[in-house]
Amino acid sequence: MLSILIPTHNFNVEKLVVELHNQASSCNIDFEIIIGDDFSNKMVYDSSELIKTDQIQLHRVESCVGRTEMRKQLSLKAKFSWILYVDADMIPVGKKYIANYLNSIQNNPDKKIFFGGYSYPKQYSDKSRLRFRYGIKREFKSALKREIKPYRNIYSGNMLISRETFKLINISLKNSYGLDLAFSGQIEYHKIPFKHIDNYTFHMGIDNNNNFLLKTKNASITIRKLYDQNLINSKQSKLVWTYKLLKKLHLVKIVKLKGKLLSPLIYWMLINFRVPLITLDFYKFYHFCKK
Repeated sequence: MLSILIPTHNFNVEKLVVELHNQASSCNIDFEIIIGDDFSNKMVYDSSELIKTDQIQLHRVESCVGRTEMRKQLSLKAKFSWILYVDADMIPVGKKYIANYLNSIQNNPDKKIFFGGYSYPKQYSDKSRLRFRYGIKREFKSALKREIKPYRNIYSGNMLISRETFKLINISLKNSYGLDLAFSGQIEYHKIPFKHIDNYTFHMGIDNNNNFLLKTKNASITIRKLYDQNLINSKQSKLVWTYKLLKKLHLVKIVKLKGKLLSPLIYWMLINFRVPLITLDFYKFYHFCKK
């Protein structure tokens, strides 16, 4: 019934696999777990453990293909009708994680996708302060809050989706940060019924401040490309909504000029100080407009 697919690159997933295997086993369902090793140079899972059960498989590639392509490859290997995608740096918050998703399928037969949401551990290092604050303030939301603007709160690192739906809406794009919005755009375009639920995973892979800002910059550039290609709109992205508003007010050029002058200072402040997250919003918006 359930194919659990875990793409990973240089992130050990043994703890995650053990937890998911134990939970799925307790539900008395047919299931498989497929780990997608994206050309890692570190051990992501002890291959000797694979011989202990035929429910766990390891899929390796000979060159780095990125999360989007790896997900596609794993979906082609999946044999069950429902796919649970869990990012490598996640861990279920509760012991009923698998059971909650199974109940959601049963109680919502019209829905084709379920998003469980992200949570964050309480402890973090000062070097990861910015990513942690962003996660807590912007990503950690109840299902009720996510449903207010459902297309803007698509986090595919904790997602249950029917295999046929994934094949329909998954589009081949060059791997980059920000592609959850493209996924959201396809959900809207194809009018796929979906539901946000409270079934969280802890996001354990908290980037340090420098890496997070680099990823944020790259994501903003990707979002602009998606917008220019008509793959997303303001329903998916607040950046797009803000851009369209400021364009009507003829203020985009001012933002670009201010951003060019201030971005080095803003970067330094974000790295070194606990500044309001609106500072990060401006940094993101500048790189979106920079084209």
